[in-house]
Amino acid sequence: MIVLKEFQENAINRLKERFIFEWKTKNNHIEIVFKSPTGSGKTVMMAQFLRDLTNDPRIGETKRAYIWLAPKGLEMQSKEKLFKYYDGASELNLVDKSHIQTGSMNNNDILFINWEVLRAKKEETRKLRGVSGETGYTFDEYLSNTHDKGIQTIVIIDEDHLGGKSVLSQDIINEIHPRIIIRVSATPKQAVNVEVSHNDVVQAGLIKEKIIFQTDQDLDTITKKEIDRDHALIELAYNKRLELKKYYNELGVDINPLVLIQLPNDDKKSKEVDSQTKETIVLEYLQEKGVSVDNIAIWRDKIKLNLEDVENNTNHVEFLLFKQAAATGWDCPRAGVLVMFRETDGGSFGIQTVGRILRMPEAKYYPITALNRGYLYTNYERNKVLTELKSTTDPSLRLSDVSSVRKDLVPVYELPTTLMSRSDYNDLGDSFQKTFFKVAESELGIKDPLKASKILSGRGFNAESAYVESSWITGIELDNYDDFITEALDEGTVHSMKMSEHDIERLYNLICFDFIAKQTDELKKFAPERSWGKVKTALNIFFTTYLQLPRKDIYALIVQDMVSVDGILRGILEKSLSEYRPIRDKEVGEREARKKRIENLMVPAPIVYYPGNYVENSQYKKCATEKCFISDKLPENEKNFIEFLENHRSVNYWLKNGDSGSDALGIDYHSMNFSKDALFYPDWFIWTNDGLWIVDTKSGMTATDPDTAEKSNALYQWLKGKKKVHGGIVIPDGPNGWKIFKKDNYSYEGSLKNWDDFSESL
Repeated sequence: MIVLKEFQENAINRLKERFIFEWKTKNNHIEIVFKSPTGSGKTVMMAQFLRDLTNDPRIGETKRAYIWLAPKGLEMQSKEKLFKYYDGASELNLVDKSHIQTGSMNNNDILFINWEVLRAKKEETRKLRGVSGETGYTFDEYLSNTHDKGIQTIVIIDEDHLGGKSVLSQDIINEIHPRIIIRVSATPKQAVNVEVSHNDVVQAGLIKEKIIFQTDQDLDTITKKEIDRDHALIELAYNKRLELKKYYNELGVDINPLVLIQLPNDDKKSKEVDSQTKETIVLEYLQEKGVSVDNIAIWRDKIKLNLEDVENNTNHVEFLLFKQAAATGWDCPRAGVLVMFRETDGGSFGIQTVGRILRMPEAKYYPITALNRGYLYTNYERNKVLTELKSTTDPSLRLSDVSSVRKDLVPVYELPTTLMSRSDYNDLGDSFQKTFFKVAESELGIKDPLKASKILSGRGFNAESAYVESSWITGIELDNYDDFITEALDEGTVHSMKMSEHDIERLYNLICFDFIAKQTDELKKFAPERSWGKVKTALNIFFTTYLQLPRKDIYALIVQDMVSVDGILRGILEKSLSEYRPIRDKEVGEREARKKRIENLMVPAPIVYYPGNYVENSQYKKCATEKCFISDKLPENEKNFIEFLENHRSVNYWLKNGDSGSDALGIDYHSMNFSKDALFYPDWFIWTNDGLWIVDTKSGMTATDPDTAEKSNALYQWLKGKKKVHGGIVIPDGPNGWKIFKKDNYSYEGSLKNWDDFSESL
């Protein structure tokens, strides 16, 4: 069973809200663009999104079918992923192009088909598109019959950037005549409606913190062996695999790291030039290293060797050779090393291929930083790689290809850093039932369970009252969720038929969702998507415990009370939410506390890695690494601070701390802005003869932010007991230089009377 991450739940909810908003407009050909980084679980999120739509009480009962368009080969991968995610049990029916011969789609069908087969000028396409003389149903007839049955279509375009916007693809979409088109991509070419942040995916532990190109240090080591470039790449990858395997073994983690080796497409041409193909070179090298042929997989159009279950974390295969098959859409999280051989004629650097080593094998980070990175070894020229990288807008593919070793004389400190993952969805927990019982019993005067049935009956909860008039649904547009109950009340006065069991339960679901969604008191606000079911469960268990009535009667009694101006359940539920808030906050706090762990961090690390948008700055002489890399978008305040450090006589070295990840110093604190625990990454490490300073620079309004006070206090507590390690919050004070607050109980006033001169402190 796949447990969704917090960012995935949030993205699904945002996508669902956008979809429902557009659905209510009743317009056609509405486009929704869903952007989510490679490795974020786009297919899983879409699977849950589609499942949610089948049961969402706000969308109505319009018959819907889905057409999932994808590049060739990916449509069946997507179908398999959805089948696994649903574990074979779902109201959604997953079909492929063979289903076209049934004549039409049915409600909740998802047709998986590649757009090439619908637009290409091939015999298979002619059969599908209805050239005269062919027999059986055509795709066009299939669509027409589907629409004739009153089924509305939604198109999902997977990997949209690979061709979903082409003229031919657009023609296909126009012929489908969908209500809504959802374009799914890591690198969309149009305005985005719902976006998943790359940082959210990283912090959730789903993808690597970064991808590391071969370093100067790597190449220097290999150069000394005087081996050719092809062998150098393979040897680097071979050694890195052994290193990763050793680290997994040290942690007691049963994962067999996999090396992916992408061969050039022009292998035949290269054989004429180099006398051997790259495949032959790789296989001979691996055999010389003693790698068994059973541990080498090959994935080409006509050759598929040792590929069975290769995605499994414990599979025996150690190296996989491929050309294009594994470049897009294929998932193998244990793959952590990639070799990319340059095409003989230069070719283009395949950014999408790098996505195959982004995923984490167990969707979490490890205490050994090396396991949280992916490693790329390639003989593409730097200019070719940088040109490709700069042209992409997808931050997940902005690879980290710059690094530098620490200077020999920089003192090394081993410091405790906090790693933490989040688990707060602001949802009601199962324990809400207990709170509701307590409040309900108190409000209803139930002291003796044996008398509960009589008390409830006296308040109108009895078999004689267990009906709901059909006026609640007659003539109502059920997709207009926000006004559903109001409209039902207004328009239902002329009808007196009993509502069916199905409609009562549907109205019951709507009421529970509506009740949670429209809470305005902060203490009573919970996420409706994840909480309305808990409200329903609490009500069900309470009444089935104390009333010996069929479930259909209990549903009717609850609905009747909830829509009545004299009803008592809304007041009980609201009081229950208020009393439950501190209980839930404590539960979440304890759960998050269990997710915190402390690891030791070496500052500076032997090799410091920088994000891909950092540039070398040779004018800075006191940087703690041999080559100094700085963000090309560094704020003016931080540029000024570096100048201050460079010119201060007491400063020997300085280094910028990372913004996230296991290789950055993280200090936990309680965020006042978000009312939850968070991690704080101080900006700077500064070495002086007196020790190490750890400071965070602020300016303007950020100095008055409530979270700044919490960070300052947390840093003060963290520094206690650490010898020769100092720190605080630093701000510019105009002509007076830089000031530092290094005490407990942070305070910021215009006079800065509690602040010290940072220059003198150093």
